[in-house]
Amino acid sequence: MTEYFLKAFGRESTISVKTQIEEEFTEAFFKELATACAINMVANTIGKCEIRTFVKGKPERGAEYYLWNYEPNPNENSSDFMQHFISNLCYDNEALIVEMNGYLYVADSFCRKTYAFYEDVFSAITIGDLTLQKSYPSSEVIYMQLNNIDARRRLEGSYTSYGQTVAKAVRSMLRQGAQKGILNIDANTSQQQDFQQKLNELINERFKPFYKAESAVLPLQNGYTYTDVTKQGTTATPADINERINYEFEMAGRAWRIPKALILGDVSEVEKITKNFLTFAIDPITEKLGEEATRKRYGAKQFCKGNYIDINTNCIQHIDIFEQATNSDKLLSSGLYCIDELRTKLGDTAIGSDWSQKHYITKNYAEAEKMAHLGDTEGGGTE
Repeated sequence: MTEYFLKAFGRESTISVKTQIEEEFTEAFFKELATACAINMVANTIGKCEIRTFVKGKPERGAEYYLWNYEPNPNENSSDFMQHFISNLCYDNEALIVEMNGYLYVADSFCRKTYAFYEDVFSAITIGDLTLQKSYPSSEVIYMQLNNIDARRRLEGSYTSYGQTVAKAVRSMLRQGAQKGILNIDANTSQQQDFQQKLNELINERFKPFYKAESAVLPLQNGYTYTDVTKQGTTATPADINERINYEFEMAGRAWRIPKALILGDVSEVEKITKNFLTFAIDPITEKLGEEATRKRYGAKQFCKGNYIDINTNCIQHIDIFEQATNSDKLLSSGLYCIDELRTKLGDTAIGSDWSQKHYITKNYAEAEKMAHLGDTEGGGTE
């Protein structure tokens, strides 16, 4: 704490505590704003994913599916639950899910004791205002780390110096646009008994409304002379501040692999940018979560029987069925998907009839062996 004050105030200098606190607050505000926006973007995106449960290799919507996709616990729906988990994961570089009475809860804080050849042990697990007395081995919880290196802590280092430049730019712009003046007070006036009271009234009740008004007249008593020293022709512009703030958002985007254009709200080529975001930012997290949930909820024996959990990220992007009509026809006519599968991928409900679950293929497609006669043309045949 002593080193902080020496660093903040200097060893020989004198500075206003209020001024220093305001500067530190400005720096922290921009840092947390960029970090929160990046983390919310990742958490909200993963919150839209469908967590699919498979039994004997086929998707099944049973109790486990309902638990993950609708009601993980009585106090959270699936979207809130997943956003809670991913936010903790991004902020703390780790997150924990505990099962109690058949429900899943995200731990707000916990202690982890690691071992080389034995299961890690989790204790002092706090959920809301409740701290659990029980310790859990690693096999009984779903624990996940985001990165080997905590990106958020590394990011704070870059914000320290750059956040100061943003705070200084804000103060500089405000000073440029502020009205300034010099108030001269003669000696006789300053010697009056009620001088301090009159001076406070003059500053608070006359000068403040005078500065705020677009056009105004300032009446002054004898002994007071006001001289305007505001610089003319210096129009304040937030362009330099926007540039610095955008840089902080760009740095936050890099930490969580969010494309620059996406985190800054650039709408050009949003489809390509979104695919890049899903590939490098979302898919690694969802794949890791699917693996962790499968090995903790099912285990090796159940997995070998075809029972596992998979997180589907295809439902993240908005799909216009009319734009995808031609592509859907190709997928159906080639036999790659049946009608129900295509309807599900397009965000519609499956019909569930026998004909909608069959695979169709046009006569344009045939086995390669049956097309061998096409090679027996003049000049191109085989002996």
